[in-house]
Amino acid sequence: MRRKRIILYFSLLFLIPVLVAGGFVAYKQLTSKHKAMMLLIEFEGMDGLNNMANEMDKRDIPGMVMVDSKFINENCEALKKLQDKNIEIVGVYPQKPLWDITYDEQKQIMTDTKSAVERCTGKSMRVFASKYFAYDEDTIRVAEELSIEYVMARGTTKAKATIYKPEEYNVKIFSVSNVQSRSWGTGSLCDYSYWAREGTPEDFEKELFAATEHEKLSPVSHTYIGGLKARWNNVYLKFFDEADLEWLDLDEFGKVDIEEPFAQIPQNREVQYEQPKPSVPLEEEEGVQNVCAE
Repeated sequence: MRRKRIILYFSLLFLIPVLVAGGFVAYKQLTSKHKAMMLLIEFEGMDGLNNMANEMDKRDIPGMVMVDSKFINENCEALKKLQDKNIEIVGVYPQKPLWDITYDEQKQIMTDTKSAVERCTGKSMRVFASKYFAYDEDTIRVAEELSIEYVMARGTTKAKATIYKPEEYNVKIFSVSNVQSRSWGTGSLCDYSYWAREGTPEDFEKELFAATEHEKLSPVSHTYIGGLKARWNNVYLKFFDEADLEWLDLDEFGKVDIEEPFAQIPQNREVQYEQPKPSVPLEEEEGVQNVCAE
């Protein structure tokens, strides 16, 4: 009998650490959150951008806003205030996609955009985007020469966001969350791409929450829609409050997921909605109440 007690005692001594470790692993699996980064785009004015940035700030959600040179020059002081809300200011060239245009033209575009951002913010511009998040190898080459860390890219891994690192370059490619429309092909996980492709806020909400199954996602708002139009704004506020996500800034979210030769990194050049086809025009959308001016 004494021998059985001794065997049981030592068995428990062995099992307890195993059970504790197993429980810890299970606990981590139950409590680990998927990672997200909020991306903003604005060309129209500061009201929607300020409104969205303030809602993010209330919830301690960082992010970045993509703005072009003209908008920066017209709204510099207001943009600088967003940096206090952990919103990084980055440059976008919305006039045309940088697919297969000359190296020299790309370098001029990217140099001008970078200069405009840095004159305003006093900080290095770390991210560049062109229309449709288009890029080619010359874009990456110029980004390296200008010490731009990231180039934005159309999504290549469905609703999962992926950070690629070409082996040949010291630049990262930020491939955003991408979703499928019934009638208009793929587009970013974004209010504009849904609105422009006959989508509804209800459709967008379903896709946003469905995307949380992925370990990394990057929702996007054109804030003249998501920050100013009530139905679309309500979707974001619900998502901010109910989605169980760890919201990260660029330093954390932008860590490399895949490193491989440039030629092996997938590209997405599909654009089927150059002309918006909304089911409800923006002028018919109800505006949000009590917009925060700054």
